[in-house]
Amino acid sequence: MEKYNDLDKRSEKIFQIIVNIIAGISSFYYLLKIGQPLNDAPLIHSIILIIFAIKFIMDLFIFKIGYASFSLLLLFLPVISILGYGPIGEVQPLFNDSTLLIEKHFYILAFAALFFYYVWSSLLYVNKKSFLLYDAEALKKLFGNSHSLLSTWFFSLLAIAASIIYLPDLPGKAYHDLSESLLPGNAWNSVVVVSYFFVLVGVKGSMIRKLALFFVPFWLLTHYARVDILGLVLLMYLIITTAKKGKAFKPKVNFRKIGILVIGILVFSYLGLVRHSGLVFDTEAILNSLGILINYPTVQDLIYSTAAAIEVNHQSGNYYTLINYIPQLMPSFFGQGIDAAPHIVASEIHTNYGLLVYGEYYLNYRILGLFLAPFVTYAVVFLPAYLLKRGFGNLGFTLGYYLILTTTPRIMWYGYIYYLKPLVMIVPVFLLLHLIITNIEKEITVNPAVKYK
Repeated sequence: MEKYNDLDKRSEKIFQIIVNIIAGISSFYYLLKIGQPLNDAPLIHSIILIIFAIKFIMDLFIFKIGYASFSLLLLFLPVISILGYGPIGEVQPLFNDSTLLIEKHFYILAFAALFFYYVWSSLLYVNKKSFLLYDAEALKKLFGNSHSLLSTWFFSLLAIAASIIYLPDLPGKAYHDLSESLLPGNAWNSVVVVSYFFVLVGVKGSMIRKLALFFVPFWLLTHYARVDILGLVLLMYLIITTAKKGKAFKPKVNFRKIGILVIGILVFSYLGLVRHSGLVFDTEAILNSLGILINYPTVQDLIYSTAAAIEVNHQSGNYYTLINYIPQLMPSFFGQGIDAAPHIVASEIHTNYGLLVYGEYYLNYRILGLFLAPFVTYAVVFLPAYLLKRGFGNLGFTLGYYLILTTTPRIMWYGYIYYLKPLVMIVPVFLLLHLIITNIEKEITVNPAVKYK
C-alpha cells in the first residue's frame, strides 16, 4: 500500500511540474507579441486559457480553500476575461467599444495577468501558504480568544458605530443614491474591518459581541460593500466549516460546504446586479447572476482601467505613483490625501476607477514593472504580518492573517493603500487600546469574563 501511495505522490509531483512548465512557457508567448496588433486566431488564447485553468484547478487541490486559493481566484478572474472574452470584444464594451484600448494593449494585459498569477502561485507554494500550513495555524490561534469583556464590549460597539458612520443610509437604496460617510475621511471602512477583528477574538458569551458579529456583515452586504466584506465572508466560512467545539480541525470536502460557497458566490453576484436599482427581489437578476460569474462586470471594469493605465503611460510617460503611498499614509479623517494611480488614470481617460495591481506597476515602470509586481507585492503583503507576529506573538500573527485575508481584494484590484493605511494608522492604536482596556480590567477583577457576564 505504501508503495502505491508513494507512486501516486510521485505521479502528482510530475504532473504539477509539467503543468507549471507548460504554463510558464505559454505566458511568455504574450511577452514576445507585445507591440504587435491583435491579429492571431482566438484558438491560441483558448488553449492558453485552458492550460491556466488546469493550473488553477491544480492549485486549488494543492492549497485547499483558504487565503492562497482566494488570492489566486482574484487573479484568475482577469485571466478568464482577458483571454476568453478580450479577443472577441466582450470586455467592458460600454467604454472599450469607442476606444479599443483592450485590443490595442491586449498582449501587455495578457502577459501581465498570466505572469503575475504564475509567480504569485509559485511564491505561495515555496513559502508554504496552503490551508493546513497557514490558514489552519491562524484559525487555531483565533480560537484562543481574548478574556477581556470590556475590550469585547468596546470594539463591538465601535464596529457597529463605524459601520453606520461609513454607510449611514438604511438598507434598500440604490448604490448611486447612497449618502457620504457621516464624518469626514475615507478610512471608516478600515475602522470597521480592524475593530471587527477584536470582536472575533472577544469573549464568546457577550451578547453585544453576538450582535456585532451579525450586524456588521449584514450592514455591509445590504449596502453593496462587497469588496470590503469578501475576505471577511471567507473567514467566516473557514471558521464555520473547519471548527468543531472551538478548535480547528482538518477540513473535508462535502456537499454542505460546497453549497455554502455556491450560495455565497451567487449572493455577491446578485448584489452586484441589483445595486443600481436598489435592494429588491428580482427573478431576472437572480438568473443573470449565474451568467456573469465568469466574465465578471467588476473585473471587466478593472481590465479596462488597466488598459487605460497602459495608454496613459504611453501618451504621458511614467507616473511614479508607488512612491506616493508614503504621503497617502497621512491621516485622512480630515479629508486630505493625494491622487492615487486609479484617479490619475481616470482623470485622463474615463474609467470606473480601480486598477489591477500590475496595472499600477506598468504605469510606473512599463515592462520592468510587470516583472517586479508579484515579488514586491508579496513583500508588501507579508512583511508587515511577519513584524506583527514578531512583536505581538499569537495575537499579532492572527491579526496579520486577518488583515491580509480581508484586504486581499482591495490589494489585488484597487491598490496597496487599503492594506497599508490600516496597518500604519489604525492597527497600532487599536492594539494599544486593547492592551490598555485589558490591563484596566485585570486591575478591576481577577476573573473579568465571569464577573461582568
